[in-house]
Amino acid sequence: MNVRRALDAICPDRVVTPAHPAYDAVRLLFNGMYDRRPRLICLPRDDREARDVVRVARESGLPTAVRGGGHNVAGAGSLDDGLVIDLRLLNHVVVDPRAGLARVGGGATWSDFDLAAGTHGLACTGGTFDTTGVGGLTLGGGIGHLMGRCGLACDNVVSYRMVTADGEQLVTDRESDPELDWALRGAGHNFGLVTDFDFRLHPIGTVYGGYVAYPGAAMSVAVRLFRDLMLAAPDELTCTLLLERYGPTQTPAAVMSVCYSGKDAGYRATLDKTLRSVGVLDWQVTDRSYVSMQVCLGRLPFGLRHHWSARCADDLPDELADRLVERFHAGRITDPFNDTILIEPIHGAVRRAAPESSAVPFREARFNVTGMAIWSTADADAEQAAWAKSVAEVVEPHGRWGDGYINYVAEARAGAAGRAARTFGAGYDRLLAVKRRLDPDNFFRSNYNLDPATGNLAAGNLTGKS
Repeated sequence: MNVRRALDAICPDRVVTPAHPAYDAVRLLFNGMYDRRPRLICLPRDDREARDVVRVARESGLPTAVRGGGHNVAGAGSLDDGLVIDLRLLNHVVVDPRAGLARVGGGATWSDFDLAAGTHGLACTGGTFDTTGVGGLTLGGGIGHLMGRCGLACDNVVSYRMVTADGEQLVTDRESDPELDWALRGAGHNFGLVTDFDFRLHPIGTVYGGYVAYPGAAMSVAVRLFRDLMLAAPDELTCTLLLERYGPTQTPAAVMSVCYSGKDAGYRATLDKTLRSVGVLDWQVTDRSYVSMQVCLGRLPFGLRHHWSARCADDLPDELADRLVERFHAGRITDPFNDTILIEPIHGAVRRAAPESSAVPFREARFNVTGMAIWSTADADAEQAAWAKSVAEVVEPHGRWGDGYINYVAEARAGAAGRAARTFGAGYDRLLAVKRRLDPDNFFRSNYNLDPATGNLAAGNLTGKS
């Protein structure tokens, strides 16, 4: 089979090879550590083309990766010497404000989603960096500013339109295929190419939000303040905490994002008082649109080098808070991007959802803690990865969910069946059963992969070998 010719017939003028002048721009990933050089990049523009591309890829035997927003930290949206099915042209967002629903293409970003839904004063939980792809984030669970009130991104999906490994199209929801629907919510990168998501929307117009920065000298106090605030928070409040170097002077600081979508003036006054109970370095909390909230933490350019290492924790005791501050100060990269520790709460609607409603493994956790090493030159790779891992190591004794939030997994763990079983717990065997039914030959394996042959789960298996 001449794969190039077959793909050209399906997607005329939308097959990119290494000789194409746009090749380097199109293949660029969020994480510059993964300089993948695919043989072919194909850009379908509708679900029929996506189906036909999958059929050609399957028939040819060419190793294949699916790229949504390209934001995956493990570089799973591409591969060397294979085919990338790039969904960026499937970026439609069609909002039905009367029904409170949105149909969102598998290549849309949260910026696309937020702007379309926000026009009608509607939203649902989405990525806190709005350049992130809707599909990748949602299939891995989906942490965001509205999760206390609206649950994870995956909790808001009504149905999925997808192409299976054998090139068939199907629409699935809780009624038509309960096991597949369950698996798509939290381990969903394994079972097919999702061309469309139908999301349930919520009336979210303006929020009281932004961020407040505390000086480095108060970092340990700020971690405790954040912990206590979130353990008692109403659903309408979601805060996250970043230990980072802040502003043009790279001043060590604890920066808390704040998103309060409630209307209780009394609680808002109490919240202000609580947030100001520690000396403030910078205050950027105000009434703003939700779309504005989604960009308040800024945007990271594609191509920087990243290593993220995360663990979910049962609690955030003082001893762990102090160890995290110590780990932050151990980071050495300061310009212009830096080593950051991100602490996200697991609360409200996320924790109330029944564990059996999705494959998401960490609903009973209290916090997700991530060492985010971000730098620009290859000579620091080993040191930076070691620093990020050291953050996870201090959290690990306080958790029991293995890799926890799979969207933050940054490295391959080939053959890590024991860790996989611990990550997904009682859901692990159920996931393997769905994988064996939908994709027994492991066609979709460029992901945090469930291997149907061995029962192992290996992140980022990009070799093309089953």
